[in-house]
Amino acid sequence: MKRTETIFVTRELDKIKSVTEELEEKGYVYQYRILTHQVVEANKYVSGMLHIPLASKVFEYCKLRIVEGQPCDIEHEYIPYELVKGIEKADLEDRSLSVFLSDRYGLATEKSEESIMIVRATEEEAGLLDLPANAEVMLISGTCYDSAQTEKPMRIFQITARPSFFRFRTVNRNV
Repeated sequence: MKRTETIFVTRELDKIKSVTEELEEKGYVYQYRILTHQVVEANKYVSGMLHIPLASKVFEYCKLRIVEGQPCDIEHEYIPYELVKGIEKADLEDRSLSVFLSDRYGLATEKSEESIMIVRATEEEAGLLDLPANAEVMLISGTCYDSAQTEKPMRIFQITARPSFFRFRTVNRNV
């Protein structure tokens, strides 16, 4: 059953929490359509962001997040393959990648750096998100670090979302 209210999740900027956890807490019905799930060679951008040699093996993962029947975001990630050997054989359908990485490989995000922008959707993104051509979307790019690798990233990600899907909250303190 589709809900009539606006579907959204709140990202607490001072906390690390997966989108899947937030969806489950709000009681949303969701599914993930896996678009890419493969081991590839890192290009110059990916290798630079992950601090690994060019052409190193990385796991590339991309999913379309559908909430209450509505496509809400596209999440694209790269992880050094040496950290997640065999992951390409795993069934990641309708699962939180963050929880899976923690449970299976002991990779828990300890620190995350993110940037948020409003950009124009590519033709492919607009089609997947069921938006008009050239629509504005929210782009969240980030790098995740686990406790064992505080200086070397464990994964990079890019989320392209309907602007209404994410709301942000932070608590500021006088120092």
